[in-house]
Amino acid sequence: MRADAVPFISNTFMIKDIWNDIRPKGQKATWHKLIWFPMHIPKHSLIVWMALQDRLPTRDRLQRMGISIDSVCVICNSLQETRNHLFSKCSIAACLWNSILNLNGMNPTNLAWEETVATAINSWKGKSLLTFILKIAWSAFIYTVWQERNQRIFQKRSRSAENLLNEIIDVVRFSLRGKNFNRLDSTNLNLCNVWGL
Repeated sequence: MRADAVPFISNTFMIKDIWNDIRPKGQKATWHKLIWFPMHIPKHSLIVWMALQDRLPTRDRLQRMGISIDSVCVICNSLQETRNHLFSKCSIAACLWNSILNLNGMNPTNLAWEETVATAINSWKGKSLLTFILKIAWSAFIYTVWQERNQRIFQKRSRSAENLLNEIIDVVRFSLRGKNFNRLDSTNLNLCNVWGL
């Protein structure tokens, strides 16, 4: 390590320069702006990051690791729990996400996980109120579904889809509380009214 450190010690340096020289450099993830944006909630962003990296210990993943476990989704009790199922195809999760889309005046979708991520990457851009709401709501949705899944497994407690939706709405309201929006814009005014901002 001394050989690597000598050039920095002998010259004036900045921490940023050291970091840029020693860190591994890779290709930037196309989805990074979906989870690391102004007003993101760190604990939500962590779960979303894990989901995007396929690092959440879903039941199918645990089985692939050799852990003997029932593979059925504990939220809908119908199909195998995979990342795609849990966040896109599970009937309760799909209903929940479509409710969020409806609140934003958008049409319900029946997209797979990869399609949802690709759509978000391509269309949730800029600094509009709708973009912030979608990013916050999507992160809260993933966090809430994962939290619900864990509560059902480990605590034997469950909440209704309506309670889960209300929790997501509260997260969006809290995150955007006190922010100034152009309420002269009819889209923003409608979003503010629907989300209670």
